[in-house]
Amino acid sequence: MTKSNPVTPSKQEPEDWNELLSEFVKKGGRGLPKTFIKKLWAVEDDLTSNANPSVLRMMYCSPALLTCPEGVKLGAEILVKIGIGNGLTLLEKQIIRNDVTDAECQRYGEVFHMAWQNAFKDSNFDITEELETEAFAVFCQHALFAHKPICTKFQKVIAPFAFAKKKDSANFGLTITRILNGCLYRALDSINPIVKASGAEVFFTFFPFVESDSEEMSEDMERQLRYMLLLLQCEVVSIRTMAVKRALQALTQYWMILPKHKAKEIGCFIYDKLTRDSVVGVRVAVFEGMLKIAYEPLCVSVYEYGMKCASVPGVQDTSERVRLAAYQTLVSLKNHKYLSLFEIHERDDLIAVLEMENVEDCRQQFIPIMHAILPIGEGLDEQYYHPRVDNVLSKSRLALLTYFRLLGPMGIIKPNQTAELITMFITWAYRYLRSKDGLPPVPETEDKYKKARAYLECALILYMSCKKMLTYDCEPKVKGKCDQLFGKVVKEIFDKYVNTPILGTATAISSVIPKEYLKTIGSDVLARLADDEVPAEALEPFLESALHFNPESIFDSINTGLEVLVDMFGDKPKQNKKKKRYAENPEEELTKSLNRLKYIIQSHSTSSLLAKSDDFKRRILESVEKIDLVREAIDIRLAKAVGDEHALRDETLLTALEFRFILPVYAVSENHEDEDERKMIINSAKTLLNWFRVNIADKMIDFADQNFSIKLSVTFLNCLNVLFSAYDYKTRPMENEDEEDEEKQNETVEKEDETTVATMASRVVKSLISSCTPSEIMVPALRIGATLCEDSYNEAHYTMAAILRFIPKWLNKQLIVEDDEEEFSEQSEREFIEGLRQFHKRVCETDSWDEEMSSTTIDHFASFCVMALTPNNDDEEFDDPLREDYNPPRYVSIALLKFILKDKALTGDFINQIMTNHLPEDSKYFKEGEQTTERKLTKLAALAQMFRILEKYSKTHSNLIKEMIQIVTTRVLECFTSAPDLNTVNCQIMNSVSSLLDVNLPDDS
Repeated sequence: MTKSNPVTPSKQEPEDWNELLSEFVKKGGRGLPKTFIKKLWAVEDDLTSNANPSVLRMMYCSPALLTCPEGVKLGAEILVKIGIGNGLTLLEKQIIRNDVTDAECQRYGEVFHMAWQNAFKDSNFDITEELETEAFAVFCQHALFAHKPICTKFQKVIAPFAFAKKKDSANFGLTITRILNGCLYRALDSINPIVKASGAEVFFTFFPFVESDSEEMSEDMERQLRYMLLLLQCEVVSIRTMAVKRALQALTQYWMILPKHKAKEIGCFIYDKLTRDSVVGVRVAVFEGMLKIAYEPLCVSVYEYGMKCASVPGVQDTSERVRLAAYQTLVSLKNHKYLSLFEIHERDDLIAVLEMENVEDCRQQFIPIMHAILPIGEGLDEQYYHPRVDNVLSKSRLALLTYFRLLGPMGIIKPNQTAELITMFITWAYRYLRSKDGLPPVPETEDKYKKARAYLECALILYMSCKKMLTYDCEPKVKGKCDQLFGKVVKEIFDKYVNTPILGTATAISSVIPKEYLKTIGSDVLARLADDEVPAEALEPFLESALHFNPESIFDSINTGLEVLVDMFGDKPKQNKKKKRYAENPEEELTKSLNRLKYIIQSHSTSSLLAKSDDFKRRILESVEKIDLVREAIDIRLAKAVGDEHALRDETLLTALEFRFILPVYAVSENHEDEDERKMIINSAKTLLNWFRVNIADKMIDFADQNFSIKLSVTFLNCLNVLFSAYDYKTRPMENEDEEDEEKQNETVEKEDETTVATMASRVVKSLISSCTPSEIMVPALRIGATLCEDSYNEAHYTMAAILRFIPKWLNKQLIVEDDEEEFSEQSEREFIEGLRQFHKRVCETDSWDEEMSSTTIDHFASFCVMALTPNNDDEEFDDPLREDYNPPRYVSIALLKFILKDKALTGDFINQIMTNHLPEDSKYFKEGEQTTERKLTKLAALAQMFRILEKYSKTHSNLIKEMIQIVTTRVLECFTSAPDLNTVNCQIMNSVSSLLDVNLPDDS
């Protein structure tokens, strides 16, 4: 009859071990339910006695068997049955093949410990000795001296030994201590960082090691603490970081049995030295370790000392990780039984910390600390709360605003508390701002005014951060009361504080509360805007508020001014009452409308409102239609001669042109742009580009007033660049993406659509580029050119590449006349070089820029540099670049020193071009013209001067430059030796060559 294990319930019939074994084999040792494992344990005697050894080994190698205590017990019995050596070998193979996880390794360690424990109980000391010598010692060796990840796996295997050492009898602890004493300290003394790290992990896992004799225990404890301190001082960062946390944890757990002088030495080293460690991870580990000892009653004094030493540098640390860990440690003091947060830090210091904090995650972690300074309870007592708020406000306004901004998102404040706080803040502000008995408003220099503004900002930031909570979790009348109070204080500000900074706060409030609470304010604001009673400094907030109250009235006032363009330049000028209103000074009315439009576009809140809301689309398009007449006005202006009177000032025309560019972008829906809208904005851009190319760019030379034409071109190019940044005019328009629709279009429409906005823009830029193009136009042309080099505008890439290839010639033309020095000023030079660098970088990223174009461009730069270095008169000597007072020619300074030599790749290309096209004797540079000795030496002197410049200013390719200097020197010496007409060479040339190359002149010179 089958024997049953005593664990099996008496009512349950024991299973047949053979059937269970067959089922186990069928499952392949995987996915074993715990009930099945318990059944196997119930027939353990029969299983281990009768089963085939190979089957037992298969069961041993199944980690799924060890998922419950019964499985571990069964595994221990199987281990003894198959042999300790075989069990060790099988486990080593599994770990090497990486077939077991860390948790499974730990379970195998429990199996070996269980086997030792059973043998020790049965007094089977042969088995215990075999386990200690053949298994435990090998495990420790592998855990300490094996490579990763093998060592990590065996560290998990021996981890249960540490737990058993503390839980079970002292015998097992003494056994493990004896085994580790033979190898652990050798690993800790190793110079190999992997071995040392493994030793540190094992050391802290088994700390403290026990001895049978108290005197030996004391000596061994001293040694262990000495090694702990050495690990804290280790140069290996990972070891030092791990040791900090583990050492603090060890000191906490065993404080009562540790020598106090040694433990305090370790604690002081951590708090005094490692809190200022150069490695961020170590400093973070200090605070993470302190969190583990925070609530240990026996270590209160140590913890207090550590907090006073570490928290001050921690909250001031430059690393946000360290500050975050320090804040988390301070937060733990809120609920501490024996220590107070304010025993570690003064309130004022904590407020200053929040003010200086600029990382949002750290701010959020700090808010519970501020909540201890400025608590919010269920019932807010104004007499208690008001002085506390004023105290924080006197220390830092920013800290107060940050605190109230994060209360809602972090869930610290409840809806009813939010409404109560907002009401309280608005009431305080209104008490300070209202005027009694005809008294004047509070001056902005007084504390009352500053406090009132801060109270309103706190109320506003609470309202905005908790708006969802107020809307859905509060009764409507509660939120309505807050909105009503906001409207009341906003009215007071618009009535009496128009010229003060608090008007901006009132404007922000008016943009977030419902319009029905601002009706009286809205009518007053609109009336003052209509009557031009608003000061210039208050115009922007007034417009922002009015746009929220009644946007139609704002567009009406703007369109009234734009009617000036219709009356002056429209097909049929209107004679109506509106025109009579500005008959005396129409330009002033137009300028006022443009300024208001400018304020609306520049303000983030109003421009966002225009872009996001489709309600303004119709009015924007009306304004675009009227402002488009600026093109007619510009045409008329260009047709006039210099000195003629103009209907509108140049600045007004250019400002109107800017709005003609940007306004159509605001008529496109932000989230659901349709085909018609895209077609509209593309056609708008094409109209402008075509007008400018035909009416202006192609006729630049014919205009009498060149100054205005230059300003107009600069404005147009800058606006075009902004337009391409604000909207994606991709190569293939949306209206052409449907092939079926494209087939229905006639040939004329197809031809028009093939000309994309990018193509037209590239043609405009190209038409403006010539040898006579002023630098004022070239700089914005390079900027828009860089924008047109984006991948989505590939049809413009070849044109941009051609423009870049032309740049060397243009620059030479600009500097060829001495008078151009004043025109090409230093400011223009800096802007040109910056624009050229960006343009060159973007062009080189396109597919149109090939090696031939690059070679041609660099060759042009090289040729013009050599030309600039060659004196115009034969009786002039070449300047020596090695002189301290040497000033290179302007072309060389701009093209070579400030552009080419600033880029390593360009410098290499430049040197290669010189070596290919200028240095060889058979190059085109020496083949041109009559090759007399004088002409040859002149060219060699120019090259020598070029190479000396490269030698002086280039930071790379020094060997190549020396090689080129040597080649030129050899060529010059050959001329000195064999040239038949050397006596005809000008002496200035001879002296220049001798000075530049440091060679002696011939004796007969």
